[in-house]
Amino acid sequence: MLEKMLENHKILIAIPIILALLSLVLIGVNGLEQGVDLKGGSQAELQLLDSVTPTELEQTIDAKLNTNNIKVTNNGNNKVTVELENNVNSSTFTSTINGKAKVISYNEIGPVLSEEAMGQIYIAIIFAFLFMAVTVFIVFREPVPSIAIILAALCDILIALGGMSIFKIPLSIASVGALLMLIGYSVDTDILLTTRLLKRREGTVESRAKNAMYTGLTMSFAAIAAMGILFVVTKLIMPEATTLINISAVLVMGLIGDILSTWLMNLGILKTYIDWRQSKKQDKYNISPSATKAKSSDNSKDESDDTSEKKSKSRFKDKLKKKTEVEDDEVMTKIEEELEKIDNMESSPAPKKSKNKKSGKKVNKRKAKKQKGKGGK
Repeated sequence: MLEKMLENHKILIAIPIILALLSLVLIGVNGLEQGVDLKGGSQAELQLLDSVTPTELEQTIDAKLNTNNIKVTNNGNNKVTVELENNVNSSTFTSTINGKAKVISYNEIGPVLSEEAMGQIYIAIIFAFLFMAVTVFIVFREPVPSIAIILAALCDILIALGGMSIFKIPLSIASVGALLMLIGYSVDTDILLTTRLLKRREGTVESRAKNAMYTGLTMSFAAIAAMGILFVVTKLIMPEATTLINISAVLVMGLIGDILSTWLMNLGILKTYIDWRQSKKQDKYNISPSATKAKSSDNSKDESDDTSEKKSKSRFKDKLKKKTEVEDDEVMTKIEEELEKIDNMESSPAPKKSKNKKSGKKVNKRKAKKQKGKGGK
């Protein structure tokens, strides 16, 4: 599978880019909902009384306050969260719901505070991308890998925003925190891939990419599983915890987008860059692929010749050693002389005199022992 991906890596680069562009179109058409903490308004948590339903409460508030965009969220256990686009005084709101619900908490967020919060969010995202770009460029010192990592992180965020637009997840402080977490997840897998392909030299590009993919996909699927379990458990058991639901949903969508942007787009860009760099080196040193193959074949021939010579010497030496069992003295001396010649051939071509003297003394000692043995006989 990976081999097919690397063969068509230039085509696969377009898939995450197309998804990011479609997300921009969805955001432009459907828009992106903003939470009360960013657009301003009023937010109240209520305890319903008697048998009042959330729909009846919404109709009562709409009829008495005549406000826009009322959103009532059922939190379970007869508790609801009411969000109003307009700022309504707490006393006015309490008199409006009198007899139908009890106010647990009530917050008013003015337009000045919401504009300041949005400004801080923009600054946080810009600085996150800026510091990420500087750090990546310092590590790799090459512009193409750095741009690829930043582009992959940008695609992740756009895909996550497109999912938020489809599933009507509001842009709030919690979801913005999830988007910033997505930048960290994206950079993690992208730097893993870039380090394996550019910094390491062992193995082929395909084998290094395969090892990086195993590690990166394990990390991504583990994070998706954890966030998916958090989303399901929170949605079923604690529906009032909307912050956790929004964070987990945004992270799941962003991590799915990260798999596509990292292992399709970023891998394709790096493969194209590595191929271009290798072709540039070949042009610089006038190296052709056929020449490199011829050199490798010559080296293999030389190595095979050396090994064949060593094998023949060892075989001859073994034969001579077997003949040492013969009791004839003249044959023994000849065998020892031949063994000395072979030892001298395997050692350095210019042996020192001291070694020759020592070897001569050993031969004389052997001859003396043999003569003593004859006398004894």
